[in-house]
Amino acid sequence: MDATLTVAPATGRPLARESLDAGIDWATCPVRPAGGPAAVAAVDQSPPIDVSADAAVAEFNTEQLTFSGNVELTQGEMRMQADQMVLNRATDEVHAKGNFLLIRPDVRLAGDAADYQLKTRQGRVEQASYRVPAMRARGDAERGELLGDGRSSYSNITFTTCAPGDVSWLLSANALELDQQEGMGIARHATLRFMNVPILYAPIFSFPIDDRRRSGLLLPSIGQSSNTGFDLSVPYYLNLAENYDLTLTPRLMSKRGLMLGGEFRFLTESTRGTLKADFLPDDREYGQDRGSASLYSVTQFNPQATANLRLNYVSDNDFFSDLGGDLAATSTTHLERAGELRFRSDNWDLLGRLQEYQTIDDAIPVRNRPYSRLPQLLLNLDDRDGIAGTAYQLDAEYVNFYRENSVRGHRVNLFPRLSLPMRDSWWFVEPKVGAHYTAYQLTDQRSGLDDAPSSLAGMFSMDSGLYFDRSTSYFGSDTIQTLEPRVYYLLASYTDQDDQPVFDTGIFDFNFDNLFRSNRFNGPDRFGDANQVTLALTSRMIGDESGVELLRGSIGQILYFEDREVTLPGETSRDDSTSAFVGEVAAELGGGWGTRAGLQWDPTDGNNGTIDQALAQITYRDRDRHTFNAAYRLRDGVTEQTDLAFFWPVDENFTLIGRHNYSLQESRLLEALAGIEYGRCCWRIRALLRSYTDGTGDSHNLGFLFQLELNGLGRFGDRIDDTLKRGIYGYRANYEE
Repeated sequence: MDATLTVAPATGRPLARESLDAGIDWATCPVRPAGGPAAVAAVDQSPPIDVSADAAVAEFNTEQLTFSGNVELTQGEMRMQADQMVLNRATDEVHAKGNFLLIRPDVRLAGDAADYQLKTRQGRVEQASYRVPAMRARGDAERGELLGDGRSSYSNITFTTCAPGDVSWLLSANALELDQQEGMGIARHATLRFMNVPILYAPIFSFPIDDRRRSGLLLPSIGQSSNTGFDLSVPYYLNLAENYDLTLTPRLMSKRGLMLGGEFRFLTESTRGTLKADFLPDDREYGQDRGSASLYSVTQFNPQATANLRLNYVSDNDFFSDLGGDLAATSTTHLERAGELRFRSDNWDLLGRLQEYQTIDDAIPVRNRPYSRLPQLLLNLDDRDGIAGTAYQLDAEYVNFYRENSVRGHRVNLFPRLSLPMRDSWWFVEPKVGAHYTAYQLTDQRSGLDDAPSSLAGMFSMDSGLYFDRSTSYFGSDTIQTLEPRVYYLLASYTDQDDQPVFDTGIFDFNFDNLFRSNRFNGPDRFGDANQVTLALTSRMIGDESGVELLRGSIGQILYFEDREVTLPGETSRDDSTSAFVGEVAAELGGGWGTRAGLQWDPTDGNNGTIDQALAQITYRDRDRHTFNAAYRLRDGVTEQTDLAFFWPVDENFTLIGRHNYSLQESRLLEALAGIEYGRCCWRIRALLRSYTDGTGDSHNLGFLFQLELNGLGRFGDRIDDTLKRGIYGYRANYEE
């Protein structure tokens, strides 16, 4: 070994086991290292060796040096100490005994005696206590061995991520291997204890020590619900290659039987996607085989061309309501099957699509089910660099609609527009002219109506606005207040469209943004006649330094100069002279609080007017994961709901969880959650009682979810985080921070 050796007098130092935890912040909750190899110090073949001791004896014929009394040896980032140490300069081996301590960036070991090879960084420690700083893991072992390249093994061990003195959970095993380069730990004949109660035994137990993908059993999910009974899922992950993997999930349901699920994910240079499938043979409650499948993929041929596949299938209409895990699944009514090819340029977009749906709600009549598009071609052009400052826009579409026992056929739609945008820092004006043309070739048209109807309508609009601002203050902060009046005039000619079918067209929701649309219908089957002007006003408070919008308020209304004759089937023309008032308010209240509200009030309906739509919501979120949301939503004649949800840490150890989503219109509960989260840095328990409706009926599914999280080892039980991210507004953002 060419390294230099320096010997210095020793100084006083604490005992080895007292120094084992120096510099490790056990007070901060441990987090598994991010994916990728753990930091393992590179082996430098020539760093100098510095030794300090009370006494030293050299044997020159054997090149052996013996140090005694407070011995400390350092080499680069490695530090070693003992009561006595023998260094063989010929073999680079160190033999140490008494109060031994080894500190390296990747591992720390303390014990009674040790052998260590300075060049290969391999060694063995007897009666060892160990620390893995990257994962804040610790334990004791009869013997600990350093195998090089971030690998280590231990015999008759204990393992935990709890702070010294805390054994809330403890893994004991005959042997343990830790590979920080591969990010895996393997324990043999392992017993896991929680609060000194054995909860798991495994002849071989492997677990990740970072976030990288690797094959093996994932933590099971255990639950109970009225639909499935006892519900146990045990996923097995197969890391087949760097760019594709497979997860197989047997799911045992005491009421229904054994279901096998699979998820295959793939990634190539141009394509990414997921294939999922579930199969339940002979459902004991349903009396037949059941299953589902889905395929989602996105292919990027080049920056301008992409392809998408969205394919879904279920064996029966009750699959999700019986076996689904949440309100979103059980309330699904249609499953999409679509393939798309899209080309994009700077100012145009071309889409080709094949699309159909599987309707899985028997209560939906055929006339209300979506049409298949076989195929659909869409072209959207938006060129803002026209001659003399003009802008050109074109929406063009061809589509073939199909639905059994219904009028069906082909539709062509063209909607070209020409505008002249003019603006400055404090004003804008944009006149626009256009023409809307729609033509059909139909099969099974209603009796007495044209098989090839068409319509042509012209339109003119003038959008204009002003921008004023002034300096002011908002709750003591310097802000800029704006005043933004806007006037939008729309003129569209009337053409009779009653003989045109309605394939995919309805009325836009009446909100503030839709006050400025050129067509009140959301599809080409109808183009609304209009002679109207929209008057609107917006005011904002913007932080002077941050530029953040602290407060925004908007109000607007449409004044109609003529009746609206174009309608959907079954509706009558509208002769009211004004629309409902639409108002919106959003505010950042400071301290994590925010609120928003919206109101659509029709002064012409009834003695005191009618509230057609309303929204009121207040939210709170802070960096300590406190989350609160209270909301009220109304759409007259359609829905009226309240939604109260919170995730509220009471202290470092205890958190309350709740949600209550209720339909006032139907007088029924949609979803309710009640639960707790309790734990410390190294462990955490979540327990959740959940009731949710099965679709549109009055029946409810009652389930109990439980999860035990052991930091550094994994999570056992249900995926409660997924449930909270779906059910509690704002929880996702806090969770991802």
